[in-house]
Amino acid sequence: MQLRIPKGGQPVEYGMTVLDNDLMQGVRAARNAFFERVDPVRPELHRYCRRLTGDIWEAEDLVQETLTRAFSRAADSFDRIDRVLPWLVRIATNAYIDSWRRSRPTPAEMPEMAAPDTADPLEVRDALTELATQLAPQERAAIVLKDVFDYPLADIARTLGTTVGAVKAALHRGRERLDGRTPARPRPKPDRAVIEALAAAFSAYDVEGIVALLLDGAESVLIGVVHEEGADAMRNGSLHHMFVVESDVRYRAEVGELDGEPLVLMWQAPVDGSLPEALVEVMRLETTDGLVSRMRWYYHCPETLAELGKRLAAPIRDHGYRF
Repeated sequence: MQLRIPKGGQPVEYGMTVLDNDLMQGVRAARNAFFERVDPVRPELHRYCRRLTGDIWEAEDLVQETLTRAFSRAADSFDRIDRVLPWLVRIATNAYIDSWRRSRPTPAEMPEMAAPDTADPLEVRDALTELATQLAPQERAAIVLKDVFDYPLADIARTLGTTVGAVKAALHRGRERLDGRTPARPRPKPDRAVIEALAAAFSAYDVEGIVALLLDGAESVLIGVVHEEGADAMRNGSLHHMFVVESDVRYRAEVGELDGEPLVLMWQAPVDGSLPEALVEVMRLETTDGLVSRMRWYYHCPETLAELGKRLAAPIRDHGYRF
């Protein structure tokens, strides 16, 4: 273990700093209190993120990134925030622009085709969900804020950190490109055989069978609530909770598909038969060399579950944003 010697102090070993349980509990309590306060506007925030990204999974990722940034921003602020939704929308917009800059796709030629004057505004709005990733993020945000949420131009300018004139120009450019959109590139698909095996192990309540399908250091993310790394953390955490603590319900897993991506669909019914079986969880997986490297659970994402229920024609039962 290497030593460092602070100026005027005693030697200290690297890596000896500890975040103890009291501190971690305090962080979780503060985060939960903050999130509970913003819960009333979260559905509208999700609607904005869904329109902005045009993708069900990216929308939930953007919501979570926005809430994380907002929690950190609140800790740095001394003034009260009276208009919470516009504040969150601005944070979401900046997060979206940042992510676009980090993973900017290869530019494609965009035909200069303007929408006809007789275009149905509703069709233009629906087209937002299919916009190409090549559309500049400021243009996309301006269109969503104006055409979907009917924000005044001055508010859009404040949200984007620009001028009203620049917003008008972004709206003009973005609308001209609506008819020239191209589909986004498909995501890498996980190994379906691995997903089938994992679903079977879940239905059989076979914890060790699940663990055997995990890559060393695999991650499990209960979106917005819990993050686990490694088989032991999952065995003693989320899997124990699902298969032991929740003894009053029974889970069943099957493999479904959305937009060509295989998913694990988790169905739940009370053991006493008081309620019909309903879809309560959807898991997305990443696989490497025949093993699961990452699981993402959407149990506490009610807006995402609601859309999944509609698109999969399945009854759903959501459990709010947290335990």
